Amino acid sequence: MPETLTFDITYLYEDSVEGIAIPVTLISGGGIYRAAAKVDPGAEVCLFSREAGEQLGLDVESGIPKLLGSLTGTLDSFGHEVTIQTFGIMMDSMVYFSKYTGLTRNILGRLGWIRNLQIGLRDYENKLFVSKYQSEV
Repeated sequence: MPETLTFDITYLYEDSVEGIAIPVTLISGGGIYRAAAKVDPGAEVCLFSREAGEQLGLDVESGIPKLLGSLTGTLDSFGHEVTIQTFGIMMDSMVYFSKYTGLTRNILGRLGWIRNLQIGLRDYENKLFVSKYQSEV
């Protein structure tokens, strides 16, 4: 049965072989971190560099430890409650930060970002459609 979805935001992203990157702001206490992050519906969690956590003023390794699997092995990370802002939508989320410096890609995954939104994608036109998720219940 067909279903109709409506979206509040249409974002035109750059065509890149490295994936769909969107502007994101992380907020924690008085710290703010702005960067690009890749949308990754295959990623369990949101993952950012250690440097991002430090810029927010977090003691990265005092967070909730989580060993993440990747294509090249495993990655030690630590989770912290922060606010994520994308497209003017703000959400409090658990975000994980790499134990080690030098992580070259920030990721917006299912838990913490995708599950808080309704998302549509028209990749041939480089369009990402976004609305804050509203439960029908």
